[in-house]
Amino acid sequence: MKNPNDYLFKYCPQCGGKSLVISDEKSFLCSSCNFKFYLNTAAAGIALIFNKKGELLVTKRRYDPAKGMLDFPGGFTDPGETIEACLIREIKEELNLKITSLKYFCSVPNTYVYKTVTYSIIDFAFLCSVDDFDTIKASDDVSDFYFMELTNLDINRFGLDSPKIVIDRLREGPISITN
Repeated sequence: MKNPNDYLFKYCPQCGGKSLVISDEKSFLCSSCNFKFYLNTAAAGIALIFNKKGELLVTKRRYDPAKGMLDFPGGFTDPGETIEACLIREIKEELNLKITSLKYFCSVPNTYVYKTVTYSIIDFAFLCSVDDFDTIKASDDVSDFYFMELTNLDINRFGLDSPKIVIDRLREGPISITN
């Protein structure tokens, strides 16, 4: 695998020399001081929330990447935060909803380009329960939301790759939804 950021990082963060060279797909090595600079994989959570009718909660992205495209609610973990705590926080921030339970569904490797830097991501999808949708409102990174039947989801309307893979996996087999 090629390092997707090879054109961006040239200066060593330790010695300041213009001496960073590609070490592998996720790191750079300073040829002057031997400092190794890593761009490690980041963790993100995807919330799969179904209402009582069995419709899946889908959001519309407010910002790039993929502004205006469909997505699932969720986001990146903060340092020291578990993926479960991340999802509880993100769903409160984005939709003003309180997750009452989470059940691991799957994980999907992904890339995320933000301001020309390509980040390696691992998205963890969880089936999440919400008892009350009365407080739902689009906020933060979400410009709108919809409840849609899984069979009616058009994966081409999703701007990032991992939600498309998650949709395919949801369609593969029976899932247990407790709401």
